[in-house]
Amino acid sequence: MNKIIAAFDGLKFSTPNMEMAIQVAKSTNAHLTGIFLDDRTYTSYRIYELVLEDGVSESKLKQYRSRDTQNRLHAAALFEEHCQAAQLEFNVHHDKNVALQELLHESIFSDLLIVNRNESFTHHEEKYPTRFIRDLLSDTQCPVLLTPENTIPIEKIIFLYDGDPASVYAIKMFNHLFPQYQSYPAELFTVKRPDSNVHLPDHKLVKEFMKRHYTHLDYTVKIGDASEEIVNHLQAETQHCCVVLGAYRRTMMSRWFRSSMADALIQHFDFPLFIAHNK
Repeated sequence: MNKIIAAFDGLKFSTPNMEMAIQVAKSTNAHLTGIFLDDRTYTSYRIYELVLEDGVSESKLKQYRSRDTQNRLHAAALFEEHCQAAQLEFNVHHDKNVALQELLHESIFSDLLIVNRNESFTHHEEKYPTRFIRDLLSDTQCPVLLTPENTIPIEKIIFLYDGDPASVYAIKMFNHLFPQYQSYPAELFTVKRPDSNVHLPDHKLVKEFMKRHYTHLDYTVKIGDASEEIVNHLQAETQHCCVVLGAYRRTMMSRWFRSSMADALIQHFDFPLFIAHNK
């Protein structure tokens, strides 16, 4: 039995993330742990809301803290209620230190992390992907399933493959965690440079590998810029897809200068995104 963790902000609880986590756990007969990141440094209120003419209002501070505590407890209770209704094996963790550090530590002992693409643990609005999600994807110790804003049924799997071992590793991890999707329509999508041929990288080996896992699989090779071709291809897709890719991890310096493919997908699309990188 796999151990799946689902991360939640109890102050901005994501119902779609909960629904997908329960759906995945139930379909894979996995144990589900709800990770409620009750970061002490993160609150629903800003400090200026507490300031009066004579200083910080202790009564307001007590009131706001109590409200946050109740909201976090309510979110966890809602998660427990839905897990019980789904007859899952589950438990709940309340992690009270820095949210990112806590979740990265939890990921060491997990087979899969499920988290909503919008999570930020900040008051201000951020562009997608948020800094929290970028840092999480860079350093997580297990594969991540980013969930969309709305719960959707998965109808097709698209594997982004470039011949690099990291892209194959992501496919292997997806196969291991989601064997129930091997009968679904699937597509292996590759983009090659203009000076390349139209063959898949290691085409004999990859086809031999993929046909052992998927019974309804198409192969697509495009020539051009990878980011542009992938975005265009996914925009034309009519089915609800889950996209699988690897190799998010890079140094902080390179992330400043070159956006990850995962970043582009998070910015342009609202569908499940499975990301795994080998260390």
